[in-house]
Amino acid sequence: MNVIRPEGSVFNTPAPAKCQSLSFSVRLRNSINKDLKSRLRPKLKSTRVLIFLTIKALIIIILINFYMVWLLSKIGPNSSQPADGKIVQRQILPDKILACVKNDDEFSGPVSHRGIGPNCKLYPCVEENGLFIETNIPDRTIGYAGTFVHRDKNVKKYTMIKPGGRTWASGCIVSDEYKFVYIHVLKSGGTATKEFLRKSLCGENDNDCTKVDPRVIRPFSCRHAVNIDGYFVFSFVRNPFSRMYSMYSMMDGFPVNPDLRGRVTENISFQDFVMTEPKSRKKFTKMHPSHYYNQTDFLFSRNSCPSFDFLGRVEHFDDDMRTILEHLNATKMIAYLDKLGGVIHPANTWGANKKKSIGGDLRMEYRAQELRHRVATVYSKDFDLLGYDAHEVPQ
Repeated sequence: MNVIRPEGSVFNTPAPAKCQSLSFSVRLRNSINKDLKSRLRPKLKSTRVLIFLTIKALIIIILINFYMVWLLSKIGPNSSQPADGKIVQRQILPDKILACVKNDDEFSGPVSHRGIGPNCKLYPCVEENGLFIETNIPDRTIGYAGTFVHRDKNVKKYTMIKPGGRTWASGCIVSDEYKFVYIHVLKSGGTATKEFLRKSLCGENDNDCTKVDPRVIRPFSCRHAVNIDGYFVFSFVRNPFSRMYSMYSMMDGFPVNPDLRGRVTENISFQDFVMTEPKSRKKFTKMHPSHYYNQTDFLFSRNSCPSFDFLGRVEHFDDDMRTILEHLNATKMIAYLDKLGGVIHPANTWGANKKKSIGGDLRMEYRAQELRHRVATVYSKDFDLLGYDAHEVPQ
């Protein structure tokens, strides 16, 4: 039986061209979307992982910071206040470490007569000590110079701002025989000290100590030397006013023009040298800019933790050296010092010769207040921590 469909019935009418076109575009779009999803899915997953790891890292950093704040608040051998009230304290460190220096009247004996200061210990600074600290600090000066410092393991972990190299020229000197470390502070008797150490342990003719066992004496990296367990670390410092004049005098030995050796300072005044920025002094001299650093840069960490156990003073060079040797029980070195008549002569004489040319009185070169102010400002940390008076120029 034949079924007759009405004309125009949807059963026998073909789909319009427009519908066919729309159907194709839908299929194409779906295909593209599917392809994009398959391509982007791994990237989206990687992005989510990266965000998660970043958040996790930030949380860890925050937790570490909280832990470090707590740890630094606990640093020191004793968090309690000394009961005898005879400890002079001053907060010098941003991480709440406090320098404690005993009063001079508690330190007696022959060493005291040579100008050696009292012992010093580091204690944690806690809020309840605030009033005591303010009451017992006469001025801003701590006076580490000429002082024995007892560093605990928390203080020893810090490294000085400007650690020296590992050569005889500017590095630290280590002796395993006597268990000491010497820190070379530039323009503070370093050459004379090293020459004495070398000659006393290696003999006067062994310039580089190549004929003795390296364990007797050797140059070593300061960054690592100061933390050797059980070794006594010492150095020497000097009055910043004197040190600045020594820098000026040393230009004669390191002229830009070799023909001017010994005569550089004839054309450059001390005032010009002092008032010139360190980086600009290279037009005067070949002397390395490290000679102009604060002495404390070689001796303290950025948070002002000391990297030494004793600081001698150039002004008391012979006596302080003997104190160090007696502390080390360095019999061989003491014998050599006695052989020299107890006097260690300077290794270079540029400063001494220049000082003679002005009549031997350094105060004559510092008559201008702006010079005194300049040195006191540039080397304020040296004055503050080493115990020198920023208002008094030595003779």
